[in-house]
Amino acid sequence: MTDLNQEKGSSLSQDAFRRLCKNRLAMFGLSFLLILIVLSILTPWIAPYSYEAQDLYKGATPPSAEHWLGTDVLGRDQLTRILYGSRISLMVGFIATTVALCIGVLYGTIAGYLGGRVDSIMMRFVDILYALPFSIFIILLTVLFGRSLLLLFLAIGAVEWLTMARIIRGQVMNIKKQEYVEAAVSLGLSRAQIIRRYLIPNALGPIIVYTTLTIPSVILLESFLSFLGLGIQPPASSWGSLISYGVETMEEYPWLLIFPGLILSLTLFSLNFLGDGLRDALDPKASKD
Repeated sequence: MTDLNQEKGSSLSQDAFRRLCKNRLAMFGLSFLLILIVLSILTPWIAPYSYEAQDLYKGATPPSAEHWLGTDVLGRDQLTRILYGSRISLMVGFIATTVALCIGVLYGTIAGYLGGRVDSIMMRFVDILYALPFSIFIILLTVLFGRSLLLLFLAIGAVEWLTMARIIRGQVMNIKKQEYVEAAVSLGLSRAQIIRRYLIPNALGPIIVYTTLTIPSVILLESFLSFLGLGIQPPASSWGSLISYGVETMEEYPWLLIFPGLILSLTLFSLNFLGDGLRDALDPKASKD
């Protein structure tokens, strides 16, 4: 008689999730990011002070029981500004990454699947874009279209998709040689159907991993642009603009640099830990427990 209590088989996704849960750094990164996302969503209700509230008589004060992370020279609560800054920094990170993901996956899949002269022309175009200095590209867009948050999303996404396209192209070139893809071709499926049903789904592992590694890169780019004065403009603030402001006053008021720099560093570390954990968990060559 078959043992009803025998261990059931597990799927590849279940094995990957189990391996991910055993990676402490990856779980720390995931937990920190989830907490940060929840706090950023609830910021209007949990922020200790209004974002516009100023106290010029108080000025810059160090951390205290009243202001946990201190205040800036205008008497604005630093914790409130960091919480509101997280909304913009995370929004830039996720939306710009989504733009890069959509463009890069589609572009790389088409280039890798068609191959030949089409692939060569498409990838040479990628090489040309790689050669363009990113900061000059942003400055040109700013001069032509003015400064806006939407422009920042599009500008960063328009640069970050290049690496994604190269990675997906390489994956697709390997996948299209598999027997199930050749069988789909022999059955008369169109190229669009093959791309949608077989190529992109089987490249999801590298896509997910690189997405988690692109988000910190995008956040860092936004911070760099804000530091140069090309990103988020006052009165709005992001972590990058707060760090830029803190650098100017670091000798007199070091807490204005330490706290936004710390939260940015922890976020970048968490995303990288999560990305490394997902890469190991989704590795098909990983040994099964």
